Amino acid sequence: MEISLNKKDLEKTKVLRLFIDICNIRALLMEEPVDPRGNLNEKELDEALLVHAGLPEYVFEFLEQFEKVSDKIKNFSGLFARYFNEEIVKQEGFLRAYLTFERESRLVLLALRAKRLGRDVARELQFEDPTDPLIAHILAQKDSDSYDPPPEYTDLKELIVACHGDPWKENKAFAEYRFKKLGELAEGEMFSIDQILCYMAQLMIIEDLDELDEERGKMILDTFKSG
Repeated sequence: MEISLNKKDLEKTKVLRLFIDICNIRALLMEEPVDPRGNLNEKELDEALLVHAGLPEYVFEFLEQFEKVSDKIKNFSGLFARYFNEEIVKQEGFLRAYLTFERESRLVLLALRAKRLGRDVARELQFEDPTDPLIAHILAQKDSDSYDPPPEYTDLKELIVACHGDPWKENKAFAEYRFKKLGELAEGEMFSIDQILCYMAQLMIIEDLDELDEERGKMILDTFKSG
């Protein structure tokens, strides 16, 4: 891509991969392995956090709110919220549609799971803007027994309900749902930047699902059990 894309289009791929960089910050805080698909490797990410460069300013602003590592981890959902809120308004075409869909579908899933688990939805959304239409829609149902999403996400609710609370089935169904929806968002010629970004996003979904492979998970669990 660095050879074939112009600077503007290359920057779009970096915005998409920035989400992984943010996930990797959380991994570093929790002393877990980082995902190699981000813009920065582990050493570069460590340096970026040390010198406050190489990442958007809102990342550093959020992290500086908390002194303790435990508090940064506990409130990390706030940084994901900042990412979507900051980046969506800057983008256009597929990338804007993709970020909007990712944000909204994750919020709908959060609301559905919070209801099932008896969690306080308002607390789960503490870093979101309560005047945002979708957030207001979720909060308006905070005292109801179940959550009914906007019409465009009714099919997502049906998928999740059909999983009967099974985490593996939910993750698989959500991945397949996202993969299909992203294909519907992409427009333009085969090698347009929108199609390239769609391919990247769909590929990462497949790779993530492969990491959650049920049989592999059972093998790992059996390894732990056997010592």
